[in-house]
Amino acid sequence: MAPGLHDLLFLHLRRRAIVVLQRLRSQPFQSLQAIFFSGVDNTTDIKNIPLVSVVVPCYNHAKFLEQRLQSIAEQTYTNFEVILLDDASNDNSLPLLQQFQQQHPQFTRLLANEANSGSPFSQWRKGIQAAQGDLIWIAESDDFCAEDFLEKLVPVFRNQGVMLAFGSTQFVSEDGKQTVWSLAEYLPELGAKIWTQSFVESAHQLVWRVWNYKNLVVNASGALFRRVEGLPVLEDPILLGLRMCGDWYFYLHLIRAGLVAYNPEAINHYRQHPSNTSVSLHGSEQDLQEHLVLAETVLKLYKLSQGHPALLQKALLQRWQRHRNEAIPTALSHRIDELTSPSPSHQGRLANVMIATYALIPGGGEILPIRLANSLHQAGYAVTMLNCRQYPSDPGIRSMLRPGIPLIELDSLESLSLLIQNLGIEILHTHHAWVDVSFCELLQGVCDVRHVLTSHGMYDSLGPERLKELRPMLGPWVSQATYVADNNRSALLELGISEDRLTKVANAIDDTPIRPVSREHLGLTDNAFVVCLVSRAIREKGWEEAIEAVRLARANTSRDLQLLIIGDGIERHRLREQASLEWVHFLGLQPNSRDFFATADLGILPSFFTGESQPLTLIECLAAGTPYLASDIGEIASMLSTTEGSAGMTIPLSQGKVCCQAFAAAILSYVNDPQKLEHHRSLARLAATKFSVQAMLKAYTRVYDAALAQSPSASETPISRT
Repeated sequence: MAPGLHDLLFLHLRRRAIVVLQRLRSQPFQSLQAIFFSGVDNTTDIKNIPLVSVVVPCYNHAKFLEQRLQSIAEQTYTNFEVILLDDASNDNSLPLLQQFQQQHPQFTRLLANEANSGSPFSQWRKGIQAAQGDLIWIAESDDFCAEDFLEKLVPVFRNQGVMLAFGSTQFVSEDGKQTVWSLAEYLPELGAKIWTQSFVESAHQLVWRVWNYKNLVVNASGALFRRVEGLPVLEDPILLGLRMCGDWYFYLHLIRAGLVAYNPEAINHYRQHPSNTSVSLHGSEQDLQEHLVLAETVLKLYKLSQGHPALLQKALLQRWQRHRNEAIPTALSHRIDELTSPSPSHQGRLANVMIATYALIPGGGEILPIRLANSLHQAGYAVTMLNCRQYPSDPGIRSMLRPGIPLIELDSLESLSLLIQNLGIEILHTHHAWVDVSFCELLQGVCDVRHVLTSHGMYDSLGPERLKELRPMLGPWVSQATYVADNNRSALLELGISEDRLTKVANAIDDTPIRPVSREHLGLTDNAFVVCLVSRAIREKGWEEAIEAVRLARANTSRDLQLLIIGDGIERHRLREQASLEWVHFLGLQPNSRDFFATADLGILPSFFTGESQPLTLIECLAAGTPYLASDIGEIASMLSTTEGSAGMTIPLSQGKVCCQAFAAAILSYVNDPQKLEHHRSLARLAATKFSVQAMLKAYTRVYDAALAQSPSASETPISRT
């Protein structure tokens, strides 16, 4: 069950302790690795032992294949699949790959091209798209590794914010017997000591320091990364045109807004030989062009300092001069100059946004932040999701977050300022009064981040005295505030948030395809009249009243009335224990509630929840083309309205209580009048158009821009590393 207002009553008792804890921080820097919540022990929870998809792209590497494939087959971590890719090799590669597949058919697939693709990264895309695992390892066909490579790297992905993890790469001779370079020699900028110990760091910090001009993951074989479905970069023609730096380009998109981990005990051997692409093209015009593409990309994706463009420009010039005693080609020279021009081609970077949620649990105030994060991510923002873990996470709610968005959970919220600074967060967006106030106390005077809060109705019920207490904290601190219903507005004004910082933004849902659930699957007849309630399982949402209303309606019709109730919590368990009715179906939490609304004839919400504003479930019902019957509370009546009439019915509360008889009569009006039902059904989709996810995204983009314009953005100085 989502928290009630009692949490706020205890909030002030914590305030002094929190402030004291802030003052007791003895150092501005602590290990980022130590601040995260580790969750369950992977050794005992099979769900947290992820499948690794090992993608082996091969082209004419027959003489290296035996050692490569053997190092995969002998891995001590055994939950993996192998996807062998042959790009029309003209040596003995294909027979060797076929032999390995025959020896290990239980976990191996072979995909062979009849014609060469012309791009190593088209093979990456092919392998990633074929992968079924949670993690992906691009095991280049001319490299090899230690037998415990996966065993050492997989566990770091317990941290759901880690998007990529890499091990220690040793540059070895063609025969694999001699070490030519070490990682410390290749990347001296970070110091030799860092490569001797494990670390977890933000992509923002690593790009700020080194990854902006040099690839930190020197060899793809040395890294694991999360499988992200529909990652736009995989369809990017720029990626497919790169010969040397495609892995680097891919990583910059993948890790953005998340964390990167390193383990020195995961040993990868990177073979140096003349046919190696990076070796053969080193110092060429293609080399300069690809590094220029990376410079332009990093400036467009990452929040760097004003001095970074000039540093990147200098690094590119030096790269050319080290290898070529001639002028840079004119077209490339002009592009390099544009890096520091007044109107650079890489302008238009979108802000780094952190969406914070009270918990991953049912409730509009908890689900909307997830949907907003998904929409922002799809629009190109760098989005990090922070779960405050004030209630245990619901797996169904967790699954709603797109897999490309890092999810971070802190061991203690006292580390919040460290996290925000490391991630380069510019906009912090909160959706719950407890989170709003706690973050204000933790960050005010410590972290220069723009704070946007969205009210889903909780402040409305606090009363003047409580709002007056919160005013000195939230009023000066909040950059912008949004609200979903007109009745939310006055409370925000009482908090001291001025009119020019207030914006009404309607809730919305994404455009996930709707697939009605089979009535046969639910044990319902085609002739049944089905009523569907979707909400949090709390008393005030009217579950008991819905059951009573349907019972009264059933007593006055021969039609088979059935009630579907979707949601989980205390109320569900209470009602199931009280009565077992064959026409009431408690279905628990369902992430695809629109599919159930599409199956039903009527949605229902007999709510008397004082914080009711703009229920997401109503929008879901309308999107499914189903009329809605609800209490006349919050903005429900206006949500149902269209230019051609209402897409449902609203019933006033009577002294704050639901009139079950009135709801029963309304249900019967639909049962007895099919034309009315069909008319309201036709209006439902029309009403749903008012809640466009594109409109919501545009509105929040304007709010974020306004917040950033109010005062200087977050400090550009990275946290010092000692």
